[in-house]
Amino acid sequence: MNLPLLIKKNNALVDGNLPDRKVLANKLVNVLYSSYEREGNEFSITIPDLLRSLNMASDSGNNRKKIKEVIKFLQYPIELRDFEYKGKGIEWLSAPFLSRAKIEKGNSTLIHFRLDDELIAGLKQKEQYTIIDLNISNKFHSKYGIVIWEIYLRYKNQSRSGVPENWTYQTFTLEELNKKFGTKFKHNSKMLEGINRGLKEIKKITGKDIKVNFLSEKREFGFFWEKEKEIPKYLKTEKNFIAYIRKNKVNEDLYDDGKLCLSVSEKGRLYDKNTLQEYNKDDALVVWQKLYEKAKKGELSL
Repeated sequence: MNLPLLIKKNNALVDGNLPDRKVLANKLVNVLYSSYEREGNEFSITIPDLLRSLNMASDSGNNRKKIKEVIKFLQYPIELRDFEYKGKGIEWLSAPFLSRAKIEKGNSTLIHFRLDDELIAGLKQKEQYTIIDLNISNKFHSKYGIVIWEIYLRYKNQSRSGVPENWTYQTFTLEELNKKFGTKFKHNSKMLEGINRGLKEIKKITGKDIKVNFLSEKREFGFFWEKEKEIPKYLKTEKNFIAYIRKNKVNEDLYDDGKLCLSVSEKGRLYDKNTLQEYNKDDALVVWQKLYEKAKKGELSL
């Protein structure tokens, strides 16, 4: 079952600014966040597995060195904004993404990670998140491409005035974009050069056509794109999708590739009709998420 590897990245982290915007740093944040979603704020990953997750095929000394260098960057403070902690609104927080990364003697291929406790308080707020497919994000080779792609995913269907109903946009000042890209440009033209390289990469990888204009009257960069088409209510959230399936598709074939035939029982549990084996809670969460993404792409008959 060839399905995307998805993460629900909290918008506080999407909106935040990494101290180093090398594309590898951004990819590593996404991979570690994926592990956090499955295992909590402490977890371990072998170096070969980490390299594969980052699309770095060669387990060479040079690639291991790059990983360790990027890990150090993620231990510098990251700026996050607009979330709640213990009932109070947090406008701004500066904290390290990683509070610890270590390799113990006797097992030099295993890295033990711990994410910052206070940062996790913000990331646990799942009401506002951006769904990111790591298989797509890991194809980017420029920081401009991957950062603008996440901006698009964050705001892709926002309602905006002043543009046709099927279009939307998001604006940033030069200072804001310098923080997002880790650059120090003083002239708009230089920033536009980098942005346009990123937009070409996005078009090549995803097919999405994003336009950029410098809005001189506001002294802001505007990113414009066409909204995704309106989807049925039951596809607007994963929760709605699961409720719809449990109510309307009991014991029907949801996905069948000849080897695996997924269905949902009268009790609302996912199972394989070929083996009659039910999925446990953790596995079911992953499969539901992947079925939801396939449904949104029109790859399931509902």
